[in-house]
Amino acid sequence: MLKNIEKYTFILGIIIFVISYILPVDLLNKFTELKPLGISTIFICPILGIIGLISSIKRKSILFVFLNLLLVLSFPITMFIGNLIFK
Repeated sequence: MLKNIEKYTFILGIIIFVISYILPVDLLNKFTELKPLGISTIFICPILGIIGLISSIKRKSILFVFLNLLLVLSFPITMFIGNLIFK
């Protein structure tokens, strides 16, 4: 259906990550204790990354395999960078 789904999932994941970083921290306190950045890095970005990873493996696109793998690992990467900056 979509020709380059690995590109679209990666771009959508980065856009969601940036928007969730900009959103206020207490936006979702009525529904959950997770912050928007936590929801995007724990749930949304890995799902998009897995979809893009499968598609890029089928198309044998090494660049997007690596980039979508970064989306899958967005939570540990964000935690590591946050620990380095705010320590």
